[in-house]
Amino acid sequence: MSMVIKNNKEAINALNTLNQNADALSKSLQKVSTGMKINGAADDASGYAISERMRVQLRSLEADIANTQNATSLLKTAEGAVSSTVDILKTFKEKAINAANDTNTDNDRATIQKELNQYMSQIEDNAAVTFNGKSLLDGTQGRGIVADPWDAMASFMSYLDNADTDTAQEALDGAIKYVSGGMFDNEEALISSFINDITNSGLAACGIILDNDDTGAITGKDAQNEVVKTAESVVPEKHYPYGGNPTGGTSRIRGLTVNWPDSVNSDVERAILGALDNPWLQNCIDLIDESYALNFWEKGTSVRTMDVKLANEGQNGTLAYVTSSISGGVTTGLSMTINMDYYSSLDVNDWNGKASGGAGYLDRTIAHEMVHALMSANIKNFANLPKYIKEGAAEVVHGIDDFRRSTIASLASDPEALKNVLQDSAAASGDQAYAAGYMILRYLAKQSADGEPEKHLVFQTGTKANQSMRVGLADMRCKALGLEKSDGTTVSVTTQELANSAITVIDRAIGRALKQQTLIGAMESRLEFTAANLTTAHENVTSSESVIRDADMAKEMTGYTKNNVLMQAAQSMLAQANQSSSSVLSLLQ
Repeated sequence: MSMVIKNNKEAINALNTLNQNADALSKSLQKVSTGMKINGAADDASGYAISERMRVQLRSLEADIANTQNATSLLKTAEGAVSSTVDILKTFKEKAINAANDTNTDNDRATIQKELNQYMSQIEDNAAVTFNGKSLLDGTQGRGIVADPWDAMASFMSYLDNADTDTAQEALDGAIKYVSGGMFDNEEALISSFINDITNSGLAACGIILDNDDTGAITGKDAQNEVVKTAESVVPEKHYPYGGNPTGGTSRIRGLTVNWPDSVNSDVERAILGALDNPWLQNCIDLIDESYALNFWEKGTSVRTMDVKLANEGQNGTLAYVTSSISGGVTTGLSMTINMDYYSSLDVNDWNGKASGGAGYLDRTIAHEMVHALMSANIKNFANLPKYIKEGAAEVVHGIDDFRRSTIASLASDPEALKNVLQDSAAASGDQAYAAGYMILRYLAKQSADGEPEKHLVFQTGTKANQSMRVGLADMRCKALGLEKSDGTTVSVTTQELANSAITVIDRAIGRALKQQTLIGAMESRLEFTAANLTTAHENVTSSESVIRDADMAKEMTGYTKNNVLMQAAQSMLAQANQSSSSVLSLLQ
């Protein structure tokens, strides 16, 4: 081996080894001090990228968990206000029942009314509740003034009932805008949207599923609160006898004085009049009051008397019809005519009054015509409303049947024909006006209840765009609950009849409030499940990220100790290598 002094290969080799050991020791020291085996992309490029994506996921999940907690707090705030309103309405009903009892004087009822007025003020305060400055129950969060389709139709009719306008068109446009929460500005906008959605979505846009026999009324119930599908009957199935013979006299039925014909010509006529007196008219009036809050006993009803007539007009006319005497847009007289040519062979043991040849059920026909009678008695300029509105409103109350099913299916498949019926319903056939009116009112009710999705509260609960929950909170103010009419008048218990009517109004308000309370509770439960799912996801992603990135401290300490010893050994060897060059000096002495 030659002895050189300019290039000490052994020292260079030892120095390189020392540097390598220093780098290894530095990395081991970093891993031990940070607790991570990957501290940068250089440590493990693919592992580092995967780990960073997981860290983004973890941060996102943490934000989602915080969102669900905040959303739950918001809903609990709303729930508290609605719960308070429900409690108030319970007391409200208790007071109304008390006021309906004739052991009270009018002075007593006036005192009760003062108490109820304070309750309504508190309901308004409850509806003004906010969370972080955001109003929750004033109808601004997507659901508008109604909670469901049934509420929509009741609010629609209430607006027409109380509209202070010069023309029927102004009242109709106002009712459409009011009940839809501004979604549709007028009748034209409603028809345009309806035709567009029917074209694109068919009857689903109205919430009608004919294939499922879903032909019942929006309320889905008959006069006995039994579910109606084909709406064969709107009176109780209790086999009331066609009893009595009210001819030549009068009957007082739910605030309506009925003048009966002076004579009858057959047992069938006698049976029909007996059925009207007991219980058809009573049940029809109750059903319409429950559905539309239209009755003959409240202040503002223009007429409270109706003549019943029996006629023979051939089978080319209608089964029955109501005519109105009108002065200045206000109804001053009512009469109902029953076309006996359709019912000459009626089986008096058929309690629903089925016409010959399956032409229809008389009790449903009476219900239909009583809707017209009550609308005429309560709504100014009723006669000038579009035919499809008048007929559709009646169809909604008692529901459609197989006679109307084919017409609805036909119009749904031909939007242009449907549009023509709506724009010129006076020229349309009876069946077409009935069906088109039923369809568009169902559409208005569904759209109003669904509200405007862009106004719904959005709770971001996912790590990607649009992974969110939407909830629309209904208006919980007195007007939306039906306790205050569109003209500003409030529910009253100042007379026995008004107190009795108020009970139905309060029941409806309780139903609306409970629906909102149920919706909020369901959303809270959903958020709890969402939070639990997010927490589980966070735990699992954390575990996966730990496997990729976290250091095994025992293993890393072993490596650190090894690299530390090697570092010291390399330093020693470098010193020895440097000494080998010094031995050359002995040759130079």
